Amino acid sequence: MKNYPVIKYTILFISGIIIDFIIPISKHNYFFFFCFAIIAFILLLIFEYSRRLNSYSKFTIYLLVILAGIFISEFQKPHYNFFPDEIIRQKDFSAAGEISNIELRKESELIFSLNTDSVMFSNSKFPIKTNLLCRIKDKNRKLDSLLNLISPGNYVQITGLFMKGRDRRNPGEFDYNEYLRGKGTSGILIANSSKDLKVINYNTNKFTNFVYRVRKAIDDEISKLHNAQTAALLRGLILADRSKIDLDTRTEFINSGVIHILAVSGLHVGYIVLIFLILFGRLNIYVRSFVTICGLTAFMILTNSPASVVRATIMSALILIGLMTNRSTNLFNSIAAAALVILIIEPAELFNPGFQLSFAAVLSIAAIYPVFQNIIYSLRIENNIAKNLLLFAGVSISAQLGTVPFTLIYFGKLSLIAIFANLIVIPLAGFIVGVGIFTLVLNALSPFLAFYFAAANNLFTSFLFYTVKLSGNFEYAFVWIRDFSLFNAVIFYLFTAIFLYSLKNFKSKSAKWITTALIFFNIWIFSELDDKELMPNNILSVFMIDVGQGDSFLVKFPNGKTALIDAGEVTANFDNGERVILPLLNYLNINKIDYGFVSHVDADHYGGFISLINENKIRRIVKPQLDTSFTKDIKFEKYLRSKNIPFDYYSKKIMKISNCRIYVLNDLENNQKTTSNGKSGLLKIVYGKNSLLFTGDLDKKVEMHYVESYKTLLNSDILKVSHHGSKTASSNEFISYVKPKVSLISAGIQNKFGHPTSEVLERLKAIGSKIYRTDQSGGIMLRSNGENIFAVNWRKE
Repeated sequence: MKNYPVIKYTILFISGIIIDFIIPISKHNYFFFFCFAIIAFILLLIFEYSRRLNSYSKFTIYLLVILAGIFISEFQKPHYNFFPDEIIRQKDFSAAGEISNIELRKESELIFSLNTDSVMFSNSKFPIKTNLLCRIKDKNRKLDSLLNLISPGNYVQITGLFMKGRDRRNPGEFDYNEYLRGKGTSGILIANSSKDLKVINYNTNKFTNFVYRVRKAIDDEISKLHNAQTAALLRGLILADRSKIDLDTRTEFINSGVIHILAVSGLHVGYIVLIFLILFGRLNIYVRSFVTICGLTAFMILTNSPASVVRATIMSALILIGLMTNRSTNLFNSIAAAALVILIIEPAELFNPGFQLSFAAVLSIAAIYPVFQNIIYSLRIENNIAKNLLLFAGVSISAQLGTVPFTLIYFGKLSLIAIFANLIVIPLAGFIVGVGIFTLVLNALSPFLAFYFAAANNLFTSFLFYTVKLSGNFEYAFVWIRDFSLFNAVIFYLFTAIFLYSLKNFKSKSAKWITTALIFFNIWIFSELDDKELMPNNILSVFMIDVGQGDSFLVKFPNGKTALIDAGEVTANFDNGERVILPLLNYLNINKIDYGFVSHVDADHYGGFISLINENKIRRIVKPQLDTSFTKDIKFEKYLRSKNIPFDYYSKKIMKISNCRIYVLNDLENNQKTTSNGKSGLLKIVYGKNSLLFTGDLDKKVEMHYVESYKTLLNSDILKVSHHGSKTASSNEFISYVKPKVSLISAGIQNKFGHPTSEVLERLKAIGSKIYRTDQSGGIMLRSNGENIFAVNWRKE
């Protein structure tokens, strides 16, 4: 470590941050240990006089650095105020405070952060200092007027609907509430009109306002010059705001392994350095380096200082300073110094995915790329183009190897086409950035010429997006790797280090090959140690998916076959099939649903199936008889036929799947008049001694019909309570025949219908049934071995 002194102290400092994260100790104790270590160090220095530090002194220094990490981490922890947990959704919510940050405008929406000093709801005012993410939706013209009116630092009052961020309700979901809380934000305040915002005081934060106005001006010019696609990309590449790039396109970037292009990082900082060095190449090294560092600092501020840009800026500055002072800079020390500066300022960045991916990539390039470089040079390739392509591929592979663990932890996907996609996308993205910046500068001198450069950039961007779309939608573009844990990441990095060591120190080729084989074998063995299946084979698993105010139940049978009973609803803003069920299936490694049961054709039950069918996830649909008077039903069947999805109607029968039986109990005649709810599929799943009854939205009238038809056959261990616990269902007679030990209720948090009703809850409690509710607990996992049914805490699995 003699050649890497900064790395040593950075690792020790990081250890302190991790200790502070794992072990809760009071600030007073931290301060005591820190003071004790300093006193011990001073005494050792006095004892040693002018002699070199001995091992005890070094140990004390190391301890001081660790304690400094603990101390700074603890005292840098932001102490946010949050609303009480019971405040989840609140209408007519008013907040007053200072605007701290305004985002670049979205389509029909304006977003800004508000540091509140008071809020008001339910006719009461509360002095609460917290942060809210405010979203104003209105016509573009009105939002433009509002944007010109407000500035960071203004004191405003805004009224609308308050919502807590969606937490992790189901496996595989992103915990948005935790993300917001990590930024000190209590929740989201949504206003549906510009009139809902009133400016009380026009004071501004001059620096923040200046940065915002510059960002806005650049964004406006980008939008005027380019088409929507190029403007969205340049906004992401230059201003670090990729909000206008839609979810499907971002998914294609992930699948192609080029998502890093959309995150402003060292690659983009490299472009800026190159531009400045070209522009000021004729100046002496001191002026050129100073101007470049100033330009990098300005770019960092302009992008709102994400960790990746701060890291790259510090590293570039250190290298430039080294060149100015004629001192060689060690790349590893520069990387470590950049990390140390960032972590001293903000220790919590250590747990930021952007920080982790950024430093993993650049460390991996520094460590692994020289190996590829030596191999390529040893091949003695005469063609310079081929050699440079291989060297560039070596950089790309090195970065990807370093970021694989974090990519798998956060995205669960391993791109198989990334090497080839990066060969095209990285240089093309750099070219687009260069042309984009040049176009902006040229526009100030000659808008006519700038227009033609922008048009050319539109073509380059179209080609880039076409390449990403083609590679991202390729059938074998990526593989899913779920449940990649921190333990797996440690194993991967440990054996990668051993591999690099063996390549450097082993002379025999056979020894290198044997070591390589052993390393891959050990990675595979060790990575299997902590693997756990949430829905394992050889047992019956049932998961009540939290889809808000709707129904959806995922069933996995002992032989691995699957069924989905309903799929939640689709609204203008949220598709449960796309946003909830599809990620869940990917997380559980379920490629196809064998049986899709649509209890009835109401939006909150069948809507999510559309997205799943579009993604080729459903083999077969079972639904109620066609209601020719119901337009949605006719359209749904027409859609199924257009997608070549076979479908059956509910009729009294027994379906055998593995050693389970599904009793389809529907026996209503077509001429019997009933509502859509009354036509719901009535399914009883029996596995060994255990049984589950699914009722859709059956009403009391139809319940009585089934009571008379089946009586004790209705008796089941688990009941899916009809119609989300509405008073229109779950009659005393029906409940007395089912006698459920466990009752499942799927309902939205604080839904407008008041589901589940108190009378249904009391009815279930009266017979001693244990009640599980999605509005209170999120998704619920149950397993049966044929003898017993037990609930599983999937969050701890």
